[in-house]
Amino acid sequence: MVSAANAPMRHDRPLGPSRRRWLGGALGLAGASLLPRPARADRYGPVGGTRILVIGDSMIAGGFGLYLARALGEEHGYDVTRRGKASTGLARPDFFDWMEEAERLVGEQPFDASLVMFGGNDVQGLYMSKDQWIRWQDDGWASEYAKRVAALAERLAPSGQQLFWVGMPVMRPEKLHARVRRVNTIYRAEMAIRHDSEFIDIWSLLAGPDGRYADRIEVPTADGTRTRKVQVRAGDGIHLTVAGAHVLADHVGQVVHAELSGAP
Repeated sequence: MVSAANAPMRHDRPLGPSRRRWLGGALGLAGASLLPRPARADRYGPVGGTRILVIGDSMIAGGFGLYLARALGEEHGYDVTRRGKASTGLARPDFFDWMEEAERLVGEQPFDASLVMFGGNDVQGLYMSKDQWIRWQDDGWASEYAKRVAALAERLAPSGQQLFWVGMPVMRPEKLHARVRRVNTIYRAEMAIRHDSEFIDIWSLLAGPDGRYADRIEVPTADGTRTRKVQVRAGDGIHLTVAGAHVLADHVGQVVHAELSGAP
C-alpha cells in the first residue's frame, strides 16, 4: 500500500488519456464522463418468475448484457434486472461503489441468481482511501482484490443464492491480455470456494483454434449444418462486435439456463 506522499504513478490511476487509449475498449472509458452517475437499469421477462440480477461494466451495459438479458427474460421466462455502468469495477469505489449498489439492488429480498462481469477496469491500482493505494505490482494487490470479489459475492448471494461470474476474454493488446488473465485466476478461485457459485470461462470462446486472440472465428450457422467465419472483435482488439456479443450471450445464456433449470 502506498501513501499520498508515495502515491502510484499516473498510469496506475485510470483517468489519464494514455490509460484510456489501451484500457478504453472493454472498459468504456474513452469519451466517458468521470463523474459518478446512476447505474443503468433495465427489466426483461415476466414479473414474478425466477429473479436474475445481471451487473457489470460496459460489457453488461452494452450489447453482450443486452442480448443476454433479453434471451434470459424473453426466451426462457426469467425475471431479469440488468445494471450496467461503463468505466466501473471493484478497483475504484471512489468513482462508483458497486458494494453500495449491490446492497441497494438486493435490499431485503436477494435475487434467486446473479451474474457478474467485471475485470477490464480493475487491472490497475486499487483505491483504499483518499491518500492510500495498492499498486498493481504490489504484493498485496491480489489478496485485496480477492477480498473485494468475495465481498461483492456475499452481498449478492448472502444465503447461498446462485452466482455466476463471467471471466474476461482473450485480448489483443499484450499488456491488457496478461492482466486480465491474472484477474481471471482470482475469479475462478473465489467462485470455487463458494457454494452455488460458478466461474464461466470465456477465454477461449472468442479465440482462434490455437487459443490465441482472433478477430474472426468460426461459428455454427443457424441450422447447425455448417460453420461460417464472423468478425467478433472490434478494431481495438478489446471490444466486441454485434456478432461477438451475440456469440458470448448465446453461450453464457445456455450455461445459466442449464444450471437454473436443470436442463442438459
